Amino acid sequence: MPFSVPFRALACLLALGLLAGSVGTARPAGMASGADTLSVYTCCGSLTGFNDLAPNDLTSMHALYATRLAGLFPHLAWKETAFTDQATMENLLASAVKAGDPPDLVFVQGGEIGTLVLRGLVQPLALYYPSAHVHAAAFLPGMRRWARFGGHWWAIPAVSGPLGGQEIYLPKYMSQLGYDNRSLRSFADYYNMSRKAAQFDGKGNPTHIGYWPGVDSWETTGTLMCPVGHGLYNAADQPTATDPCNVQYLQYLAKLAKLYGGYPKLSRFLAGDPDFLNGSARSYVVTGKAAITASGGAYWNLQPFDQHHFGAPGGLTYQLTPLPPTPDGTAANAANYPSTMQEIVIPVGARQSALAFAVSKAIFWDNSALLGGSLSGSPMVGNQQQWLQQVAAGESALRRLADLPGNPIAALAGVKMQPRLGLESKASNPINPVDSFYQQQLLLATRSVLEGRESPKAALAAVQGKVLSEEQRLRRTYGAWNW
Repeated sequence: MPFSVPFRALACLLALGLLAGSVGTARPAGMASGADTLSVYTCCGSLTGFNDLAPNDLTSMHALYATRLAGLFPHLAWKETAFTDQATMENLLASAVKAGDPPDLVFVQGGEIGTLVLRGLVQPLALYYPSAHVHAAAFLPGMRRWARFGGHWWAIPAVSGPLGGQEIYLPKYMSQLGYDNRSLRSFADYYNMSRKAAQFDGKGNPTHIGYWPGVDSWETTGTLMCPVGHGLYNAADQPTATDPCNVQYLQYLAKLAKLYGGYPKLSRFLAGDPDFLNGSARSYVVTGKAAITASGGAYWNLQPFDQHHFGAPGGLTYQLTPLPPTPDGTAANAANYPSTMQEIVIPVGARQSALAFAVSKAIFWDNSALLGGSLSGSPMVGNQQQWLQQVAAGESALRRLADLPGNPIAALAGVKMQPRLGLESKASNPINPVDSFYQQQLLLATRSVLEGRESPKAALAAVQGKVLSEEQRLRRTYGAWNW
């Protein structure tokens, strides 16, 4: 047994009739009548609004699922606690488990599941999966890899990407640079476009830039510099910071920063961006001060353009590249791109474990196509085309509410490709519990390189040493693991 996590008996067994096939209205054995309240922790881009009664929030969990759930679970109520960062949520979860008062459900980034398992905060779900009659092949590859490892099911696949990294841009600015979907494929394309876009004031400070993926882009854009099995981790999920492709990516970031006059000047420029995600008409992508921003690196960030006018009659015309940038610009590299987002865990000691699993199955498996209404992806292989229809329907409803014409997202190649890309992408963020520390060290090292204090090769060598040391500390503290 590779885990040092105690297997605890669960409070109640599932009623087989509830979880066989589609969820019905049968109640898990041992549950009292009356209100069944599920407490849920939400965080960091997860679906929210389980109790949201605001009529204008068409993407909240209440708007998407309340009617469906009322028929399946007539006495269901919710207690939602929202967090803004993963670390704070995990610390409070640890305290709640220790105090014997944990929530019933917790949304987590898939890569965090290994840490939670290692710390003994979540329960294995072996009792529930057999009763649910769900085969592993039903889930997108990356979602399945997060949910089952070490011979056990630990999580409920909930919200897939299914693939981020397609870049949002406004054609009225990009066409001036001579680029579009056909010519924005490789890292070289993005650099050459950026060179044409860059403008400066009399003191050499940038006033316009092209593309900047961000110093924290290692587990997203950076992975596409590497073939599968290389990069930040090898095929066995062991840290490999010094892999040559990582050096190449850090050199690429440094080259981009130098193009914009150096990282200090770029940082000051970026600090002034109000960002389009909040609907600001002064955001850089809206005004053309940035052709592609780090926050515009995924199809699910298109929603603000269907909710706001940005000061323009009829709103703004947007576009999406069909693929993330890769070294050679081909789709083959996209198989190495993380394709997943969030899963749900049930903490040790949860009082409504059976109901929590049953409701999660009803939402994220049996009715997962409805997630398209919020631009969150379905984790289920069989629901991808229905999900795509819900994406278009949801954005159409948002545009009508905002008095915007048409429904441009329905025609975007980058959105139509999502079902295929979600199936083809085999990568997901690693389960290795050292990953949070690893990302912190990469962020520090990247800034050090961009500020000229270290070379990319030396910085990544230092990261590798620190990460291996931290991995050994975790082993001494918690025991061994086999992922």
